[in-house]
Amino acid sequence: MKFSIIIPVYFSHKYIGSCLDSLLAQTVTDDYEILCCGDRVEDPSHKIIEEYAKKHPGKVQLHLQEGRGPSGARNLGLLLSKGEYIMFVDADDGVEPSILADCEKALVDTDADFACVAFERVTVAGKRRSLELFVPETTVVDITPENVSKLAFLPPAPWGKMFRRSLLSGLTFPEHPKSVYEDCIFTLSFCPRVKRYVMVPKLLYHYLVHDEQGIQTSASLEKAEKFRSDMVDLQKSFEAENLTEPYMKMLDIAALIHVGASDVHRVAENPEVNLRRFCAGVKTFLNESFPGWRKIKLRPYGQFASSCIKLWIAKQCYRLNITWIAIKIFNWKNKVLQKEVSW
Repeated sequence: MKFSIIIPVYFSHKYIGSCLDSLLAQTVTDDYEILCCGDRVEDPSHKIIEEYAKKHPGKVQLHLQEGRGPSGARNLGLLLSKGEYIMFVDADDGVEPSILADCEKALVDTDADFACVAFERVTVAGKRRSLELFVPETTVVDITPENVSKLAFLPPAPWGKMFRRSLLSGLTFPEHPKSVYEDCIFTLSFCPRVKRYVMVPKLLYHYLVHDEQGIQTSASLEKAEKFRSDMVDLQKSFEAENLTEPYMKMLDIAALIHVGASDVHRVAENPEVNLRRFCAGVKTFLNESFPGWRKIKLRPYGQFASSCIKLWIAKQCYRLNITWIAIKIFNWKNKVLQKEVSW
């Protein structure tokens, strides 16, 4: 088996059909499996998948287990998968027909550990909110001690990428009763193994944005605290592996991006949270657990980039204790422009 595509499924009946259709339309007609994994509950999406499995025996599969959430579903998929290459797809998203072929070619041609594709965030109504990771030509990035921080700036989601199985060997998504950004922890956990990655110059993945849900209605203090705990656990695992200083600096950058910016962006939409107090708590956490955030440079890997500039601005906002104001302006701008501006 060459390709394994893992889809976590949970009440995805509105979209799973179109998702599977996009995967079954691949230019690679054979040698891939689609593993739909979820909890053993009364879920109407299971019947839809079973119908696809009957039409495409062996290629489309449904695997269920007792409630372990999206991370448990992805872990089950990793356990059962047989492919040389692994790809994750969310059940409400879609892909282009050439995504498997294009990613495999890029990995083979460059001997990279994983490939990233350009993706768009599109609303249910079909309006594009953003286009991300688009590059004009195939871009190979060799990871060295001088530029290892580049890995911290990659989107933390597992979708939109193709991995060599060897890169993910032995790794699992952290499992919690509720989803707590475990995909970010998983993505950061394999960074020390990466020697090279490649960016494919094509828009191949379509991420569905559900406008009716707001930015993050499920964001909560409980989630934020658990996410911080997982970041500290990851830091301890890096230390236990005696990883060199560049990787610890990478974690400092990742902590500022994901805890200091992205998570605050999500929590800011929760009306029950005092954002000013929350940001003060984030700063205390960063000072205690990832103090290197204060030393992040404008050019952390030796060159200017828009992502580095935004991160440097985020650092200054925390130093001046005005992050809560900056985030409110940032979220307001996103709503007015109907665009997603990533950190």
